[in-house]
Amino acid sequence: MKIAVGMSSGVDSTTTAKLLKEQGHEVFGVTMMLWDGKDERAPISGSCYGPYQEKVVEDCKRYANDIGIEHYAFNVSGDFQKKVIDYVAKSYKLGLTPNPCIMCNSQIKFLALFKAIYDSGLEFDKFATGHYAGVKYDEKTNRHLLLRAKNLAKDQSYFLYRLNQEQLSKIMFPMYENTKEMTRQIARDFSLEVADKSDSQDFFAGEYHRLFDADKEGQIIHIDTNEVLGTHKGIWHYTVGQRKGLGIAYKEPLFIIELNSDTNTVYVGGKEHLSIQTIEIENVNWIAEPKQNEFEALVKTRSAHKGTMARITPLEDNRMKIEFLEPTSIVAKGQSCVCYDGDITLCGGIVF
Repeated sequence: MKIAVGMSSGVDSTTTAKLLKEQGHEVFGVTMMLWDGKDERAPISGSCYGPYQEKVVEDCKRYANDIGIEHYAFNVSGDFQKKVIDYVAKSYKLGLTPNPCIMCNSQIKFLALFKAIYDSGLEFDKFATGHYAGVKYDEKTNRHLLLRAKNLAKDQSYFLYRLNQEQLSKIMFPMYENTKEMTRQIARDFSLEVADKSDSQDFFAGEYHRLFDADKEGQIIHIDTNEVLGTHKGIWHYTVGQRKGLGIAYKEPLFIIELNSDTNTVYVGGKEHLSIQTIEIENVNWIAEPKQNEFEALVKTRSAHKGTMARITPLEDNRMKIEFLEPTSIVAKGQSCVCYDGDITLCGGIVF
């Protein structure tokens, strides 16, 4: 097959390109350019958004040359600004906790980048990345399914749940059955330069505050007593469940419980306030065949969450009610909940 490989200069994507080339496929590498070179808010340290992208492209070209494949860089910074940067900034200003990588995967990496490749005149049968997940076609339902990686510790299906059927039909994940060490060993066996390279940075290298023109101070209030405990620098500096960095001396550990954008208030309280029994999600995206009636599934409330069994009820307007069968914690508005049946990713939506 003719396969385009999304390359980010890391060991996963580089090994994917080499492996597919060795299997006899016609392979070429592609890299997204996300920063327009003008946005001064871009983080200074290494991230996939900012000046560091020049080094990423340079490294990818060198790795592709070593593998013996062509490499192309595509500028999708306009789409990234609208679909990811603006979304993240708006979410934090509203006191929500966004998932930039989820949005980037569905709107940029597997959409805007696809269009840029086609517009350039290049064609491909499949698009491969180094994600730890799997895709298979289910003849019974006539749907492409997204699978959790064999190595659950590295599973990245949570970040991919918003992909649609057309996108999944074009995607392959060769690292599906690998552990990270297995991938690194394959890279060593091929004598790839990236074999022991450290993992790549997050999209904004943790410097979200650079997205805002100025800090907006407000009060930090105890959710039980309404006591003002201190002053915050802007609600976008905080996230639900956060414990460190509050700058508050108190008789017991305090956690961020709620961010109220209307009053510019950060509410804190004891850990018991983080325990959630029932939530609702919206903008539900079904990957498996949609269910109309109540069902049970394993629900992950964040990427590192092992998951909690829950009873799920489909509602009108593409919403769902999730009733956890045992209390779970740290469920932030704006984050995603993803539902699984064993290794199959059923659906997911955004907490509101």
